[in-house]
Formats: sequence, C-alpha cells, structure tokens
Amino acid sequence: MKLAEIAEGSNLTLIIHNDTKRMRMGAVLKKHVKENVALITIEYGQGKRLIFDNVSISMEYEGDKDVPIIWNNVKITNYQSAYVMVVSGEGVRNNRRNSFRVGVSKLARVKSMNGPGQVMIRDVSMSGFSITDKSSSIGLKIGDELSVFLDDMGHELDLRGRVVRIEEKDDGLKIYGFEICNMCKDLSAYVTLKQRRVREQKKENAKRVRRA
Repeated sequence: MKLAEIAEGSNLTLIIHNDTKRMRMGAVLKKHVKENVALITIEYGQGKRLIFDNVSISMEYEGDKDVPIIWNNVKITNYQSAYVMVVSGEGVRNNRRNSFRVGVSKLARVKSMNGPGQVMIRDVSMSGFSITDKSSSIGLKIGDELSVFLDDMGHELDLRGRVVRIEEKDDGLKIYGFEICNMCKDLSAYVTLKQRRVREQKKENAKRVRRA
C-alpha cells in the first residue's frame, strides 16, 4: 500500500522506540504533500513540540483491513504547527498477533476518567495488555485511555493504554484490550522474566509427567 492511498483525515499510529524504550502515539494524516510525504498532527496532550532525534519510527494504518499496514524507517520533523512525515517505500501487512503475551492475573491500581480503582491485569506484551472488570466500574469505550500501575516480581510497571477491544461475558465480566501508548522502562525486562518462568514451568511439568 502506498502512503498516498490513505485518505486525508485518517487515524494513524506512530511506534517510536530506541534501544531500551518503546511507545505508541496516535496521529492524524492532515494533508498529502507528495506521494511519500504528508503533514500530520500528533495526539500528545502535554502541549510540547516533540523532537524525533535518535529514535526509530514506524507508522501503522488500520483502515478497514483485518491486518494493519505498517511503514518502517519513517522520518518526522517539525513544520510550523504540524509535523512532516516522510516514508520510504510501500507499507506491508503487520500481524500484531506475533507479539508474545504473558499471563499476569494480578490486581493493579488504575486511574481513569471515572477516578481511581482496581482491576485485574490478565496479560501483557510489549505492545499491549488486557484487564478484567467485574464490577463494571471502569466504564470505558473504544479510544478511551487508562493508566495502570502494577508492582510484580520486583518490577514496577506504569502503563498507559488506549482501548482497542471490549468483550462482555454472560456473567457481566468485561474484558478490555489496550494498546500501549507510553514508554515503560521495566516492561521489556518484566515480559522476558515472565517468558522465562513459563518455559521453566513447562519443563518442570514435562519432568513430572515422565516421572509419573
């Protein structure tokens, strides 16, 4: 897919990372300048102009596709009140299901537009996480943001996510799926540790089966 095929006014996701940190930001394609150049605005509520030096950037576009399209090696610079985005080449399909999720099942503190509370974190990956809400007290909708604070296994995770999926069970339990839109320095180490624990548990279970 070519950048020029994306309609003006479409929502985009910027994936920004360096050697140790990664974050996702919402953006809007405001105007095409050339086939591979567009003016964008970035959803960043802190009122500061962003400088994209010493980071790598990818841009993701979902549209009406089952699998989003991603452009890597994107360049972004400041231009007046907007930003100029330059892509190289065409976008390719990006299957986010390849992002490995690890089970958590821990209570975490949350802060949302409805105030503080507690939810159960079901799982987490480098790009997203999901929670359960038994009391329906959170009351989120698609696009809402939530801050989650989890202290587990010596790691303190401060995650801000945007709701991308809502599932309601027959018993009233709600499951919210989030894409991560901030940087969390402990996330990579936490996911790696969880993966290692899962592998160790599988090996132990296999040994028990052989002994039985």
